[in-house]
Amino acid sequence: MPLRFLLASLIVALACDDSPPTDAPAGELRPRSEPIEYVGLAVEMPLATPAELESRLGPLFGDTARGGATLDGVEIQPGLFLSSFPDTRTPDQVVIELAMETVNARDRRTVLRVPASFDYGQLFLDTAAVALTRGAAVEAEEPGSMDPFFLEYRAVSPNGGSLTIEVAFENGAATLEIATHTPETSLQPGLVNAPAFGGEPYEQLAGTVWFTLSRDQFDFFSTRAYGITAGAAQNFQDFRLLPHDWLRLTVTPQLSDEMVNVGFEVVDLDGRRIPFANAPASLLAGEQFRENVFRMVRNMLDQEAAETGSSTRFTVPFHYDDPEGGGVVKVIAQGQGGVFQIAYAVESPRQRLRPVEFLPYQGVLDVPDELPPRDTSCADVGSTEAVEGRFLIRFDASPTVRESEDLTHPLRGNIWGSVYRADDVTLAGPNEGAEAVASFAYTDVDITTMGEGETYPLDVMLPVGEYQLLGFMDVDGNATDEMADPDEGDPVTLPIGGYDLKCAEQPIVVEFALLLPPGR
Repeated sequence: MPLRFLLASLIVALACDDSPPTDAPAGELRPRSEPIEYVGLAVEMPLATPAELESRLGPLFGDTARGGATLDGVEIQPGLFLSSFPDTRTPDQVVIELAMETVNARDRRTVLRVPASFDYGQLFLDTAAVALTRGAAVEAEEPGSMDPFFLEYRAVSPNGGSLTIEVAFENGAATLEIATHTPETSLQPGLVNAPAFGGEPYEQLAGTVWFTLSRDQFDFFSTRAYGITAGAAQNFQDFRLLPHDWLRLTVTPQLSDEMVNVGFEVVDLDGRRIPFANAPASLLAGEQFRENVFRMVRNMLDQEAAETGSSTRFTVPFHYDDPEGGGVVKVIAQGQGGVFQIAYAVESPRQRLRPVEFLPYQGVLDVPDELPPRDTSCADVGSTEAVEGRFLIRFDASPTVRESEDLTHPLRGNIWGSVYRADDVTLAGPNEGAEAVASFAYTDVDITTMGEGETYPLDVMLPVGEYQLLGFMDVDGNATDEMADPDEGDPVTLPIGGYDLKCAEQPIVVEFALLLPPGR
């Protein structure tokens, strides 16, 4: 598993607003009880040089002189347009929007709208620039030697959605990812497409750096960080976290409180010191973290001694935070296959922003007041109840087939198919050994118009029960009775839901669900 996904699984909850419900006491551990929904998307782009990041994102946050941000619908991928513009209510922030052009209707929808400050935006760009520059330099000296790092800018708005911009350096390559999701909206009856949460939007910076080290190195450094030793006077002070020497660590003992304060600063390309995050940690929790790691490392080394490469993955996180005063720090120990790694994952304090207007879903659906009844009586279909009967089949094609870019022929042709008992069929097709109870073949069937077409009686009487009809339409005219098999591009059925036979004559609609894909 790539390190970035391991990290994401550990700290994903920190990206959400975890404030307690208004009717719950502060600090009470209580899960969210009301249903919500949101829709997201993420796109990743390679970064050839550190300068490319500034050219892509510099205009997004504006300039430090508060000249105003201007990204007017820059197409970051086909059909995805990123914009930013000054917030006329305040000189301190901009509004970032992402618009999407739908594939079929070609209408443009705004799917994200969040505020962002000049300060945090520029701090993110400065941090990413120095980290990418350092990563490129280390790789140039010794390819493959640079440990991974991930840097994130996050903006979260109850009304406008969530934006995460991630700069990553992993396996010698730099990437930029822009991930968004719509506002979290309610699923309570009467409140669909309304905001599920209130409160002020906020922004946050996050960074994760990884190191590979030995058990003894961890023992020494963690003792200096979370323990009391004769070398306390040499505790971490502006410590370079090599190879990430743009990130500096300072640990300040607070022995009277049995704690330390762990602080991180970024040194940018101009040598400017930028406070990033700091949080207190207790000596007791630090001692437990060390013992957890020692236990897991010992187990890994014993497994490796018995069989090289046999050790299973372990993860030991140590979380401490001061969300409003300093931020979040998470130390993550990980090992597998005899390799031991440590990461620092840090987050800045949340900075509050001015709210934006609510951004609803913008699609338009024609929703009927009610659906046709699934169960109908024999009298409703003009027939009578019976112990056996036959199907009256009308064929149709799904909107997916009709609108497919791969449909190159009119929906007209010969149809072949078979009837199975429903229990003998799964989504993958007939079960092994299952036999058809009937087959059919109809010539020159025309389904070019949705909802219309001739009815074809099945010339076999069957006991009442539930059945599946599997078949295809030969739109390209190359199938024969001897070789009645679909090929690429022919409309085919899918066994989703069976057909009930309970009347002497049972009308049904058999829908071709998809075009047969290549290689099937």
